[in-house]
Amino acid sequence: GLDSIDFKLTDQYADTTENQAYLLERLLPMQGCVFPYRHIVPASQHNYQRTKLGIAKNAIVLGAFVTLMKLSPRCLALWRRVLEALPNAVLAFSPHNIETKAGYLQRLKAAGIAATRVVFIPPGKDEAHNQARYTLVDMVLDTLPFGGVNGTLEALDMGVPVVTLRGERHSERTGFSILTNLGVTATIACNEQEYIDIAKRLANDQTFYASVTDAIRRGLADSPLANMDDHVRHLEEA
Repeated sequence: GLDSIDFKLTDQYADTTENQAYLLERLLPMQGCVFPYRHIVPASQHNYQRTKLGIAKNAIVLGAFVTLMKLSPRCLALWRRVLEALPNAVLAFSPHNIETKAGYLQRLKAAGIAATRVVFIPPGKDEAHNQARYTLVDMVLDTLPFGGVNGTLEALDMGVPVVTLRGERHSERTGFSILTNLGVTATIACNEQEYIDIAKRLANDQTFYASVTDAIRRGLADSPLANMDDHVRHLEEA
């Protein structure tokens, strides 16, 4: 909303043409994905082990490495339904400051999510160790109505499926853009029930889970999302 900004860089998936009506800036779509992907090699030596963190062996770990600001009432209401559908699942948070743990638990309690369904994973000392956290995670649940970007890319970089709900506004289409450019569309939901169903299928259908992780690997090897040379060319053309 600044008159000093002329354009908003986007892509064909991150914004619909109808969104222009709500912006002062002119939408400037580039080819490929507007969000650049950067591979980060995870630390080979780390302490991210389920036994050390008190995570049950048969638990389904739903990664949610986000700040409290992302936990809207609508988001938590949907996650509660996912937890109800998956009795062995736990939400995994990783706040930068452990002192904010109480704030997470308070917000979750208000949404009807018990502390027993939550685990806290210590943040890494650097990018490599932050990536290593995803060795604990079975899938990531995208937030709404403000979806993730870095957290989505980090999870996919580690081969972890991301469940996202496509909306109409830019903030609801970040995961949609990333996954579509990656060629992994099976975990994109069009409504809340579909979001729950995808999470259930990932948890219970090993063949489906393997097909999604294979699609992620293939996409990272050869997709517009991972081709930085093309990304720069597309940015220059825009």
